Amino acid sequence: MSYTPPNLSERATADPGEDLRTLIPSGEFGVRGRELSLEERARILDELFFEGDRRAPYLWRFVALILFSSSIAAFGLLNDSGAVVIGAMLVAPLMTPILGLAAATVQAWMARQVESLAIIGGGALLAVGVGWIVARLLPEVDEDVSLPGELLARTAPNLLDLAIAVAAGAAGGYVLVRKEAGSALPGVGIAVALVPPLATVGITLGLGRTDLTDGAVLLFVTNLACITLAAAIVFMFAGFVPRLDRLLSRRGRWISFLITGIVVLAVAIPLATYTAIQWSEARTEDRVDEVVAEWDPTLTVDAVDVDHSASPLAVPVAVSGPQPPDNPDGLAALLSRQEGAAVTVSVRYTALFTGTDDN
Repeated sequence: MSYTPPNLSERATADPGEDLRTLIPSGEFGVRGRELSLEERARILDELFFEGDRRAPYLWRFVALILFSSSIAAFGLLNDSGAVVIGAMLVAPLMTPILGLAAATVQAWMARQVESLAIIGGGALLAVGVGWIVARLLPEVDEDVSLPGELLARTAPNLLDLAIAVAAGAAGGYVLVRKEAGSALPGVGIAVALVPPLATVGITLGLGRTDLTDGAVLLFVTNLACITLAAAIVFMFAGFVPRLDRLLSRRGRWISFLITGIVVLAVAIPLATYTAIQWSEARTEDRVDEVVAEWDPTLTVDAVDVDHSASPLAVPVAVSGPQPPDNPDGLAALLSRQEGAAVTVSVRYTALFTGTDDN
């Protein structure tokens, strides 16, 4: 069943008091490479909004795909498998309601905005629930046990994730407007993480690692807000706005844009903080390599973990070599001098056998 508003020409001359915001967008506003035809505009709305007798089948498909994709994502994250996580991104159905939210924002369709947000919110809760169940089915994990890298990668977002989400949202809007580019939409789903952060939220809650939950929530909200804003801007510049209700919907449209923009700015602040911490930790890790070489040239640095939340700065270091270090306090003194602040260092040593025989 396609989206074709009945008697569009008659609606144009209807009673001025009639609510015209249900009219199909005309494509006569904005910067256009070519104007969208009535059929193209109907096709776009048909792909984004499932109403009438199409709604129930769509919602059942959506729930099924959310359950499948979040299960795949949870198992892939815990198995530290990037390929499996990518597969979960391909199955995830969240991009459609997010692009629907962007289209409804441009159209100032409040009811459809609320409906799209409800679908996104329901899907998010389902994905979190699946992650929590998967985590609870696992044996109890001690807090000292390191979690998989794929999981931890979703708990420490930065400004690069915001830039990726903006680019992905713009690409999603462009692909939807230009049917000939439709084959690229799965690539957009892979480029931006939607379900994996939600599965991460559930897993961290299930494992009792609530200290990691905030980062995963922030990553999902960043993706949601940035994709919505970028796709809405692309829709607007493609001329995807109503012909007959520009004055009626202009205020609502800009209010929606303003709210989305405020959310983007709100998530950008903690992302900037995360980014600064990550860069600082990376610099400290580089300094540790240099300081260890100065402290004991026979040792090799295997791993460094910088904890800026500790006061003073805590730096656990794993080293290996032919003989254990003599003075761990000397490493802390050297690193404190490099950092210009007090640093506590804990050293974990692993014996490295050279294979030589003294007999």
